[in-house]
Amino acid sequence: MKKRAFCLLLALSMCLCLSAQAVGSSFYRHLQYGNLVSYENLVYGYSLNIFEGFEMLDDESLDHYWQHIQESQSEGADEIYDIRIWIPGDNRYEFSVEVKAPTYDSFETELAKAPDYLDLVRDGYPEDSNVRMVHDGIVRDTPAGRMLETAIAYDMTDSRGQTFTIIFLYYDIYAGGMEYCFSLSAYDGDYDAAQGLLDEICQTVTLKQTDTGYLA
Repeated sequence: MKKRAFCLLLALSMCLCLSAQAVGSSFYRHLQYGNLVSYENLVYGYSLNIFEGFEMLDDESLDHYWQHIQESQSEGADEIYDIRIWIPGDNRYEFSVEVKAPTYDSFETELAKAPDYLDLVRDGYPEDSNVRMVHDGIVRDTPAGRMLETAIAYDMTDSRGQTFTIIFLYYDIYAGGMEYCFSLSAYDGDYDAAQGLLDEICQTVTLKQTDTGYLA
């Protein structure tokens, strides 16, 4: 009887492991960062669900980011209207939402120009950072509409002389005459994990406006 109970327990454990593998890293994301909780930005007309383990920076901390953006922006750069940033307790990621003036005349042009993204941002990285495209752009379907995923990788050296890779990727959508960029920096260099996390968030995005007017 005990042997049978042990076998049943072992079989159940194997099923749970297989289920976890089937769910993929989503299971571990929720284990690490908790459930998704709602955030709504009434000023710029969007909402999303973000992991409860991610904390949004307060206005004072955001001021430092604004100052850095203003100092690093080149002449003629797109105007940025708003930015919100969330960071988890383990500092493994940085998630942000940037609302800005559209880079191009349409989302279709943005799609066509995706392979040229690196040429636009290369000057913003040190020469020895080995900045490179992870892919040439991927269209992702979300409830809010089609979004363009762009991803780059670059290398950094810490104070101990150790080099590590950072992945930066974002989902981009044009709506209501503005461009919304939902981005994620992964400081562990794991693109697959970062893409899964960002996609899970972006699948919850809702927009009050589209290019043709207000949503009902």
